Amino acid sequence: MNDTLPIADASRALYARLLGPSWLQVAQPIRAVHSTESTVRAHGRLRIQHGRGRAARVLAGLLRLPRAGDAAETRLVVTSHDDGERWLRTFGDRRLDTRQYEAGDRVLAERIGLLEFRFRLEASAGSLVFRQLDAALLVGSVRLRLPATWAPTVEAREDPAGARRVRVHVRVALPGLGPVLTYDGTIDIEDTGA
Repeated sequence: MNDTLPIADASRALYARLLGPSWLQVAQPIRAVHSTESTVRAHGRLRIQHGRGRAARVLAGLLRLPRAGDAAETRLVVTSHDDGERWLRTFGDRRLDTRQYEAGDRVLAERIGLLEFRFRLEASAGSLVFRQLDAALLVGSVRLRLPATWAPTVEAREDPAGARRVRVHVRVALPGLGPVLTYDGTIDIEDTGA
């Protein structure tokens, strides 16, 4: 079995466009996840944590965020579209469905419900780092940028963990509450194709 993953024509891929010349500094398994022009499937077991305070745990429950656990069965399906990518993450019995797209000069936007986060992507020693620029509420075509004192913050990175593996780390925090959701672990890439 070939342990390397195919990489589609990167010129059309969302992340390749956003990273520009830095794209080739990202490790091959991470590029494979972000360069297909169709669908990527992956699975793994991730550690999921909620904040330590009661308010953070109640909020996580109200928002139907993934349940806390040391080894949550996790599935990922990334589907490429002309206007970006759809990311469907399933953590046990909870789904997190987002849309990612280009939002200006080399800026990645990710939308979940009414919230939109914007990031600058960086290649770092083969890894992919997401640097948050801002957060906003989207109501129809109106974008209301949230002040930093209210805005959720997202820290995220992807690290190579083998020929067909990627280690992910995501932390979501709210001012005054601290972390609301953190998940990390390794996912195995099943396939990249239609």
